Amino acid sequence: MDLISLMPYPCPACGFEVFDEPAGSYETCPACGWEDDAVQLRFPNLQHGSNEGSLWQWQQAAIRNYPLDLKTFETYQRCPDWRPLTPYDCGDSRDQPLTGSDYLDVAAKDAPDYYWRTSG
Repeated sequence: MDLISLMPYPCPACGFEVFDEPAGSYETCPACGWEDDAVQLRFPNLQHGSNEGSLWQWQQAAIRNYPLDLKTFETYQRCPDWRPLTPYDCGDSRDQPLTGSDYLDVAAKDAPDYYWRTSG
């Protein structure tokens, strides 16, 4: 029997398929500790939200701990099409929510697509 996990949704910070719900589940990644926050996925430079620090910062730390050539962590596979954020993916920080009310307004919207699966 194969011990590799079949979790279908990847963590945007480390790329491992660890979540059983789509983006915005608020589950915590067992690999890197990222809490799955759809607002911070939509605004990767956002410093506040469910996580202390931005998705960009968490991702940089995750890559240091789990280099890009590492394809498995414990029983989890790294999503084959996942890639690190680029500056283009991060968008304009002037568009991100500034207040708690703004954050909640964005959180009420549908979760964004994963940045690596969107077409430019």
